[in-house]
Amino acid sequence: MFTAELRAARSEEKGAGDRAATHLVSPYGARMSRVLIAGTIEPPQGAPGATGFLRSRLADPTGEVALTAGSFQPRGLEQLGAVQEPVASLVVGKAHLYRARDGSERPSVRVEAIRGLEPPELRDVYSEILTQSLARLRLVESGPTGSHPRVAGPEGAPPAIWVEAARASRARYPEAEFASYRHLLRPVVDALDPVGTPAPRAGSSRSPEALAPGHVTRTVAPIPEPGSPAPTASERAQESEFLDLVDELSDSSIDGYADLRDLQERCARAGWSEEHTERLLNRLEEAGTLEEPIVGRLRRA
Repeated sequence: MFTAELRAARSEEKGAGDRAATHLVSPYGARMSRVLIAGTIEPPQGAPGATGFLRSRLADPTGEVALTAGSFQPRGLEQLGAVQEPVASLVVGKAHLYRARDGSERPSVRVEAIRGLEPPELRDVYSEILTQSLARLRLVESGPTGSHPRVAGPEGAPPAIWVEAARASRARYPEAEFASYRHLLRPVVDALDPVGTPAPRAGSSRSPEALAPGHVTRTVAPIPEPGSPAPTASERAQESEFLDLVDELSDSSIDGYADLRDLQERCARAGWSEEHTERLLNRLEEAGTLEEPIVGRLRRA
């Protein structure tokens, strides 16, 4: 999907149980857990050897989205840390809705893997994403029982998973303005059809007629960094308990570091979900309270 769709997603669908997956529902008709995005990655902020947490951004023709990687994503952390200059890449990761203490919500992607792309590959990926984005928009717009040749499966009907996502999207975004979503995709057409290339056929996924009439100029607002208001009493208590576990493991280890796997096991025994543990860890790393000089080995900063 494109970053515009991620940035438009503001609704989570939580499963039952501590370990149930949480999905992010977009108004374009996607029900997301892992996502595949493509664009130009900026060199990250931070250094794996210092904090074990990195933040970067990925930009495509529709905008940009924040990327993060921490100790729970070792491969993504290593690959993101290797980015030394802006580079076109394909990224797979978990869609995440960050909620700041001031109440603001910012979608981001927790990077699990990165692969560089050559210009022809990037164009092919953009073309495929555009085709799927428009197809899902048509399905949501026409209703979950509607059909369209571009979303029809082998049986002549849209894939069942798309129908479920369309139903969830319509329920969670009843006032969705589909024309505005198509406008956000217009820059992709410009990227796929630079001056001097043959014009796409009318009605194709790359044709402006397939989007919406009129030209819309859009300025992408920069993604604000998470704010840092004072934590609540409950959050302070949880952070203190988490740091106590780190200290206990550090004191009992030979090298003075807490092993990440041991810490995760202790947190699980304490009844904390893996997602809750990850949130605490990332929050303390971002605040500079914890550091990870060696991958998988933690200590107070």
